[in-house]
Amino acid sequence: MRNQLLTGYILHQKPYGESRSLVYLFSEEWGVVHGIGKKNLPLFVPIQFFGNGKNSLKTFSQSQILQNHITLTGQSLYAGMYLNEILQKLLPIEEPFAEIWQAYQQCLANMATLFVEPAQTPHDMTRLKWHLRRFENVLFEQLGYGFDFAKDALGDLIVPSQCYQYQLQQGFMPVLPLDKPDIALTGEQLLIWYQCLQDETSFNQMMQQDFDLAKQLVNSISAMHRHLMDNLLNYQTLQSRELWQQLTQYQ
Repeated sequence: MRNQLLTGYILHQKPYGESRSLVYLFSEEWGVVHGIGKKNLPLFVPIQFFGNGKNSLKTFSQSQILQNHITLTGQSLYAGMYLNEILQKLLPIEEPFAEIWQAYQQCLANMATLFVEPAQTPHDMTRLKWHLRRFENVLFEQLGYGFDFAKDALGDLIVPSQCYQYQLQQGFMPVLPLDKPDIALTGEQLLIWYQCLQDETSFNQMMQQDFDLAKQLVNSISAMHRHLMDNLLNYQTLQSRELWQQLTQYQ
């Protein structure tokens, strides 16, 4: 890499000497890049660098904070830290992911619209989970672990009245209602969720017309996503998740 212009977001940084930091950058051009750059660069703000170096550890110079940055507050701030940590842990080095890059930017912009009022509302929390699950869905797909919402693990079409449990590397496995585990979903829920992923208007309408249904659906999908996410992370502890849980307990 020689004088490569990089536009990216800081995923993580830690001290490297007295005046520099080891920076984990998620860039539009090269994906995740590791390098040495200025200290105390802001998170969730697009920054431009020039990257140089032949080895895996680059040198970042001439950093410039771009305009139109956003501010995350409240629960959204912890959600942003969660996004950064899973990207740092899951994405390979120096491999661009255009779809994940776009989804990350959009998720940050959406989360910035939440928790702007002093009092937290249930709608804000459900919408936050919705934005996170949409992002994770793109991440799973790009890493080769996308969900098949058309057919179950046996190759049969998803049936609205049937209950399903997601099994890793297999898909949605039919289960008996009497044996329904906590993270099982009905075929109807899966089909509704797929429709929401294709058209956000469907989710917005559900939030307006039946908030309890929307909340229940998001919570059920969240449990399924966590099952897959924990497996991809090899069940590593996420510091952002622990901090978030502590915040929730105190509140």
